[in-house]
Amino acid sequence: MTEQRTARRVPVLGIIAFVLLAALLLTLAVLSAIKGVRTAESNGHVVRVEDGQTFVVNMDGTEETVTLAGVMVPRPAAEGEEPTVENCLADEAMANLATLLEPGDSVQLEYPEESDGPEGTRLALVHHGGEVVNLQQAEAGFAVPLPEQPREGFGSELGEAQTTARSEESGLYSSAEPCTLAGRIGPALAALEDLPEDHPTTSEEAETQIEAISAAVEQGVAAEKAFATIEPEGTSLASLAWAADVPRLEEKLTGALSAAQADLKAMNSTRNVLQTREREELERQAEEKRQAEAKRQREAAERQEAAQREKAQREEAERQAKAKEERRQTESASASASASASASASDSASASASPSPSPTPSSSSASPSSTETDAGGDD
Repeated sequence: MTEQRTARRVPVLGIIAFVLLAALLLTLAVLSAIKGVRTAESNGHVVRVEDGQTFVVNMDGTEETVTLAGVMVPRPAAEGEEPTVENCLADEAMANLATLLEPGDSVQLEYPEESDGPEGTRLALVHHGGEVVNLQQAEAGFAVPLPEQPREGFGSELGEAQTTARSEESGLYSSAEPCTLAGRIGPALAALEDLPEDHPTTSEEAETQIEAISAAVEQGVAAEKAFATIEPEGTSLASLAWAADVPRLEEKLTGALSAAQADLKAMNSTRNVLQTREREELERQAEEKRQAEAKRQREAAERQEAAQREKAQREEAERQAKAKEERRQTESASASASASASASASDSASASASPSPSPTPSSSSASPSSTETDAGGDD
């Protein structure tokens, strides 16, 4: 009986052991699939950096090209191609990796299960100096997390590194770089938010402000197009780097753009009012000038007329004086003539009263005269 019970226990224990082993293997398989990491590691020395995500390492005399796992890094545009946002800060990313991994540096490579990288490279988590280089590139803003990660928990670490880069506006999150989303939106936002607030007092000042607002609005409208190139759920560098920033930046830009457009409309109205006032003022000044000119002409005409009257009076006075002088001269001449005539008449009368002398006195006639003279003398 005991032997029978023992015989029955053996198969049961075997089945239990088999089930436990199978469960263990299944758990390991699941964990392996979840973590996606292989325990294999290797050490080597850096030979050179190829770009912002790739470098060459020497392992026991064999060179191998390694790509940083779990991240996407901007790479240079292909020869002959125009750079796009996918190539944004590629040179800077390479320069940063070169400062992290200098030739001769010792590195430890941790290979994920899927370790095959692009173009024959090997994906790896790179440990150097107690730091994970993959995370360092992300913290510097030159690498963005991929949806699929090489091991559990590494994605959250990359997320924290990306948050750090975003808060510090480093690398791909810098507003000072024209190729980044912040760099394309930032200047437009600054232009829209820094518009002049002074109230114009002339239409010329209003026109100047209208030009400034219009330029800022055009810049804002152009910047809005950058959002359309970023797919919220995309896998491109632009989407992975900036999709989370789009709602915030779009809200700010839209608000600033709407305010500027309202300002532009109001400024156009202000300019029209100022132009009307200035036109009325010019018309008033022109009317005042016209009236002043008419008054000047009237006064000039009156002065001319007065001058002419004075001249006529002067000429009349001169004419009368001349006529008087002529009458005086005429009267004087007449008086002189009368006097001359009277004198002539007197002379004529005197001549008539005296005897006419003989043309040839004779001795006989002279004698009586002498006698009379002598007689008179005696008297």
